[in-house]
Amino acid sequence: MIHPKFAIIDIETTGGLARRDKITEIGIIVFQNGEVVDQYTSLINPERSIPPEITRITGITNEMVEDAPKFYEIAKEVILKTQDCIFVAHNVHFDYGFIKEEFHQLGFSFSLKKLCTLQLSRKIFKGLPSYSLGSLIVHFSIEVEARHRAMDDCKATLALFKEILQAQGNAISDLPKLIPKFIKDQKLPAQLAEDTLAKLPERPGIYRMLDQDLLPVYIGKSKSIKDRIIQHFNESSPKVQKMLAKVHFIDHELTGNELMASLLEAQLIKFHQPEINRALRKKTHAFLLTKLKNPIGYNRFKITEAIWLDPNEEILNHYPTIQAAKQQVDYLIMQYNLCHLVDSGKTNHQACLAFQMQQCLGACIGKESIESYNERFAEACEHINSIFKEDFILIGAGITSHDRSVICVEHGFCRYTGFIDEDITIENPEQLKAYLKPYEGNVETNRMILNSIKKDKQFKLVKYTSLNTETGDREFY
Repeated sequence: MIHPKFAIIDIETTGGLARRDKITEIGIIVFQNGEVVDQYTSLINPERSIPPEITRITGITNEMVEDAPKFYEIAKEVILKTQDCIFVAHNVHFDYGFIKEEFHQLGFSFSLKKLCTLQLSRKIFKGLPSYSLGSLIVHFSIEVEARHRAMDDCKATLALFKEILQAQGNAISDLPKLIPKFIKDQKLPAQLAEDTLAKLPERPGIYRMLDQDLLPVYIGKSKSIKDRIIQHFNESSPKVQKMLAKVHFIDHELTGNELMASLLEAQLIKFHQPEINRALRKKTHAFLLTKLKNPIGYNRFKITEAIWLDPNEEILNHYPTIQAAKQQVDYLIMQYNLCHLVDSGKTNHQACLAFQMQQCLGACIGKESIESYNERFAEACEHINSIFKEDFILIGAGITSHDRSVICVEHGFCRYTGFIDEDITIENPEQLKAYLKPYEGNVETNRMILNSIKKDKQFKLVKYTSLNTETGDREFY
């Protein structure tokens, strides 16, 4: 019987974000058939200063790592130690994410099956007040010499892993039988190539599920494309299984960060109109506000149920109820002196009540020109989506360590997106746009951008008026 190998791993870092921070120490214990068969530990020069608050936690100082090897100098050793292993850590996404990012910046991929002792502890030892490694060390009376040092935390994680195995009522020799409980092998639809999952990255981007004619069945996005596809395969509902039965190929496109993935996903869905994406949208956006022209040429609002939406109609906003949609339309008509009769589609040239009260400028009786009315109508539409008051660029993580994502917002909407090499010097917006692709932003993409700015402090916002300055200003909306 072949016994699985586990690489119990712990790292210390300069901070909590893999795309921003660096590893300062690594510990690896290789565990197989109940025995420690190999181990490795090293301080790592992060090529940047360690924040004082991190030093207070780990005890690792700048002086300690000054002469330590850089990650690229120990990368081969990490590969050799972890080869053919299952990656085990407490909060595995943290440790795995940092190591994967280090290899990515070197131009290499790093992919192992993962086990998380934090998640396993929550499932197996239910009812504990805390599942942090420190709390579990106390709960199981695990001896540790130096907390928050990589090798010592590795040893503690290994001791916890043994507790997890013993709690299953099995001996170490029965470990191969337990692995399927912890790690499920993914069963792909029969029509997909066996190496489909292996080719998918664990990075932000979009994915397209394609039918046998290479037409999109479904378009999605995720901060980890591979993990999201696996989630799809694990769903057992009849609707999902029916969708997967149509999928013959999966392709993807990396975007560097989730916001760029969301923007690209929205653009591709609008262009391809996959049936399943349309069905999902109709469930989440019950009523939509669109615009059209009446027979004479005046613009008017239209409230429609999502199920009857024409794919070519421009969506101005979406609402949970028809009452909410009507309230906004009534407000816009009053605020911008528009005409209720024109907006209702009636063209009998009778003066509306608002005209008699001098609140309508006479479009209902042809007194106001189409051009004048439609110009004011356009202002009302802008009011719906008026989140951004100034033009700016938003700079985020790129696809590689040498580029950055760029989003240009002009006149209230996203107008350009793309990627630019970090070594390129930009002096004005027009020069920047030469490197980007045009983008048609709307109310939904505005919300995506605003939410990302609020939640993800890695983005740098630079107003057009201060493009030459070193710092961005977040107080713009």
